[in-house]
Amino acid sequence: MIKLKKIQRPNPQKPTDPHKFYVTAENGGDITLEEMSQLISEKCTLTETDVLAALSALMLEMTKHLMNGKIVRFGTFGSFQLALNSSGVDSEAETTRLQVKGARVKFRPGRRIADSLQNLKYTLTV
Repeated sequence: MIKLKKIQRPNPQKPTDPHKFYVTAENGGDITLEEMSQLISEKCTLTETDVLAALSALMLEMTKHLMNGKIVRFGTFGSFQLALNSSGVDSEAETTRLQVKGARVKFRPGRRIADSLQNLKYTLTV
């Protein structure tokens, strides 16, 4: 169950307009890598330490491949890839690597997660 909370925000395009109320997902806490390792180990034949080692290796390999511009695909789970923020210039001749202002990792959910999103249940906290 996803808990929702009410928030009041201005319209960024029209900051002088009256603020409107929206709902947003309430943070349900977080879970650590160690906790995930323990939970995964209960569902397979790997020990908690084995799962933690495999997840650590996964993070290292995933980072290495993302830094080389590859899309990292995890089947029905989804894929990760780099996305860049850059400034625009007027002509192709002015285009340089200095236009890059930042990078982030973009996650695209696969079929399993996308299908799960269709079944979410919500409750509004008072």
